[in-house]
Amino acid sequence: MTTVNQKQTMPPLVRTAVSVGAHFSGLSRLVAARYGGRGMIFALHSVVDDDAFYPDYTLRCSTDRLEWALGWLRDEGLDFVSLDEAVRRLGENDPRPFACFTLDDGYADNLTRALPVMERFGAPFAVFVTTGMVTREIDGWWFGLAALVRSYDRIELPASSLSFDCPDLPRKRLAFRTIEAMVHKDFSLLTQLREAIAKSRIDCRALVDREALSEAQLRRLARHPLVTIGGHTTTHRNLAEAPAPAVEWEMAENRRFLQEITGQPIDHFAYPFGHARACGEREARICREVGFRTAVTTRAGTLFAEHAHELHALPRLHLAGDDTPSTLRCKVDGVYRAIQSRFGDPVARM
Repeated sequence: MTTVNQKQTMPPLVRTAVSVGAHFSGLSRLVAARYGGRGMIFALHSVVDDDAFYPDYTLRCSTDRLEWALGWLRDEGLDFVSLDEAVRRLGENDPRPFACFTLDDGYADNLTRALPVMERFGAPFAVFVTTGMVTREIDGWWFGLAALVRSYDRIELPASSLSFDCPDLPRKRLAFRTIEAMVHKDFSLLTQLREAIAKSRIDCRALVDREALSEAQLRRLARHPLVTIGGHTTTHRNLAEAPAPAVEWEMAENRRFLQEITGQPIDHFAYPFGHARACGEREARICREVGFRTAVTTRAGTLFAEHAHELHALPRLHLAGDDTPSTLRCKVDGVYRAIQSRFGDPVARM
């Protein structure tokens, strides 16, 4: 069995080094002239009181860190707007810079922890809700992976001859991020991961029940003037791996479910996982045909006027729990998009 040497690569450290260098050298501002765009959509998942003890920290943001990030963005002169207002500004070529905020999946803490912070800043935000989170039927393998990493100092995936040593929190976080990234590159690994979770007697449904919105909480969120509820499929599956009729069902049934509970139109959608291996032009076409007005991906990039004609392929930027002034500066200025595109097209597309 091969033990994965997690010390071989440390992306967060590399990202920090690049960000600090670009920020303080003034390079970030130069890049912004081409890659900065009109505005941006930030993506989050769970908002917690303190993210210090979570191995799945990539999915968590503390209330203190969220409040700091909102303050930093406000001081930079960005307007906080809803998705509807963002679309309007793109269509009318409104030059005022803006930021949108979105939270994926349907965590209960979006109501209990995120909302009070957003209220203090008057910041609208969208919550993209998966039906299975509310019904507790979702395959929440990421909950199980976090529990597995939290509970054991060594994780083994025998069918792939892989193991991960994670005796302390830094290596647990790295193990979670590494395994999660492997799954996103090859979703067939989920079978092995589910087996490891089941063997450890971890109850994913109980974990989901502890963290997910209830119907009553969803209704409370939907009634709040700052909140927009959006769709996020019925089961949170990788849509690119599903046949077209299943993709349509995932979207349409989720939209119907949410409209029935909230009594409101559901016009916006987020593709599960959102990267190139999880959604593409076919999914964008089906999303449009189902009736969603916009759809967001996880392709990194800022928004440009061209996105007014590609509303079902909107890029987002991850608002991370470990963001610093330098990393936020680089996100707002489009530095990461410039690097990922090898200084090519600034407009992130499907």
